[in-house]
Amino acid sequence: MRMTSRHPLCHAHWVRVLGIDLAAQAASTGVVVLERAEGNQWMAAEIEGRADDEGLVRAVRGCAVVGVDSPLGWPVAFVKAVQAHTDHMPWTGTGNRSTLTHRDTDRAIREHGIRAPLSVSADNLGSVAMRCALLQRRWAEEVWAGSAPRDGSGTLVETYPAAALAAWGIECVGYKRGSRKDSATEVRERITNTIHEATRDWLDLDGIRKRCVMSDHVLDALICALVAIAAKSSATHPPSGEQRSVALIEGWIHVPSQSLTATSPTTLVRG
Repeated sequence: MRMTSRHPLCHAHWVRVLGIDLAAQAASTGVVVLERAEGNQWMAAEIEGRADDEGLVRAVRGCAVVGVDSPLGWPVAFVKAVQAHTDHMPWTGTGNRSTLTHRDTDRAIREHGIRAPLSVSADNLGSVAMRCALLQRRWAEEVWAGSAPRDGSGTLVETYPAAALAAWGIECVGYKRGSRKDSATEVRERITNTIHEATRDWLDLDGIRKRCVMSDHVLDALICALVAIAAKSSATHPPSGEQRSVALIEGWIHVPSQSLTATSPTTLVRG
């Protein structure tokens, strides 16, 4: 994977934030890095090339925090039910399958008035989560000193770009590739311009603005990186004390609690 940036990312003292719009296949995966340039200024760049597992392992090295659009785990009730079934024990689920199909964090999303994501155990999203589980293992073994907590309190932050945009008050209906092409492009351009206006005091988006308009994967990766910064700045909704034990197993989607204008990477900079 190579950078489409004016500045090489090879200086250990520079702070880097990675955003990954993860898909089951490398071709549909977007990767964006935000890096501190000079003073309090940051720049954004897309990491090009095949976003395969090897590339994502390399990309994570040296990053202060990584935001990834993928479930980090499965519902506890689902795992227990499948294990019981595997052991020829009674199926632990009931006629109400909601605890099997959705995680605590998915239900918490609804409490913010945001549409819950697809089911990680009953929809195609499961294929993405399987890839993410393998990546979590490789990151733990090859990059970090161990597994990152799935509640977002460490290096890894689970994100949901559509929820982040809703929380920031940015209309995003129709911005995905499945929408009518011309219309989707217009929506992505508006979203990109809004993000630019909100972050222009500290973030240079010139290197990826056109790509964000062209590709929802690149735009989502940018949003993932911004949410990761928000999470490290205490500008997202973390799990409550009661929710944390489950979030450490299932994962936790960090939804912004402040406006994008109020979000900055100040807390990531040391010295």
